[in-house]
This record gives sequence, structure tokens and C-alpha cells, in this order.
Amino acid sequence: MLPDWGPEPLNYRRLGHADLGVITSLELDPDQLERFFDPLDDVLAAVRAGPAHALFAIEAARAMIGFYVLHPDRRDAACWWLGWFALERRQQGRGYGRRIMARIMASFRRIPNCRRVRLLVTPDNVHALRLYAQAGFRRVGVTATGDLIFEAVLPGFAGRFRRPSLLGSYARRSCRPRRSPTDHAIRAIAIERGPPGGRA
Repeated sequence: MLPDWGPEPLNYRRLGHADLGVITSLELDPDQLERFFDPLDDVLAAVRAGPAHALFAIEAARAMIGFYVLHPDRRDAACWWLGWFALERRQQGRGYGRRIMARIMASFRRIPNCRRVRLLVTPDNVHALRLYAQAGFRRVGVTATGDLIFEAVLPGFAGRFRRPSLLGSYARRSCRPRRSPTDHAIRAIAIERGPPGGRA
């Protein structure tokens, strides 16, 4: 685990496929689940079907408080997606979102050749829209279902990032053709799925 120093340190731990089910124990806000998320089983199925998907647990005081998923866009080796991001309801409003987004963006900067990061968000997810704008995301499109496509261009990319990636072999496998994972056009609490249309 890697610490995120601050008043209350956060730890980030990549979960193996055998451990993914632990996210179902999170106390997620029912209203947010209804409006911005689909069943967690669908999220897990999509992560298991995507060979380059990596799901990270977010922990505070040795307890899991949320998770996020990173994965490459198989159509564009320079683009990665922040697929899902969820925080327990009692942990929201405590400034964790900004800290976690900073950590996530730092992770993307360590991925070789990653130039852009994309995510999907519903237009009525006001808190998420504010968080993404603060993290440097801008709207670049709209899906057929009305979800907004947001993109952040990573600063200072010059093709020089060759240090080991936080994702290890996942980053190296991202450019290889692979079977399409399960359609994961799934609403999320903080960050919404991607890429659109199940073409990831």
C-alpha cells in the first residue's frame, strides 16, 4: 500500500480478480446508486471481462472507503479511462474527492504514452462535474444516451514517461488487440463509466 500523506492518510491498493467482490460491502448512498450507478455486480463483470482493467481500493484508517477503475481505450493507445469512482456516503464532503483525483491523475502520468484521460458523467451529477473541472477535465462530447464525455490532457507529455507504471503489465498490454469486455455503460457515483457503447 502507498500512503497519501495528509491529516488522515489514504491508502490505495490494487485488487486482484479474486478480491473484487469486497466492493459490495461498501455503504454507498442509495439515491446516488439509483441515479448514477448500476448494480455493482455489473461493474465487477465489466472489470473481470477487461484484461487491462485495474480496480483500486481506497482505504482510510485500515478500512475501505471507496474504489476506482482505470483502463486503456483499445482504440487509442494514448487515451486511458477513469471508468468508475465511488466513495461511501459517510466519507463524502470531507475533501477526499480532490485528494483521490490528484492521486488518480498522478497514476495516469506514470503510464507510458498516456496523453489523455477520459470519463463519462451524467449532466445532473453536479458535485462530480465540479470535481472534474477542478482536476482539469473539459467536456469534449456527448454519448447517444446523453452522458457527457470529459477529457483531461496530461501536462508536459513529451513521450518521455518510461518509468515503471503503477499498473505494471496492464499498461504494456494496452496496445494489443483483445476481445471486447462486457458493455459497461454503467452509472457511477462520482465518475461515470467509459468508454461509451461497450467498445472498450
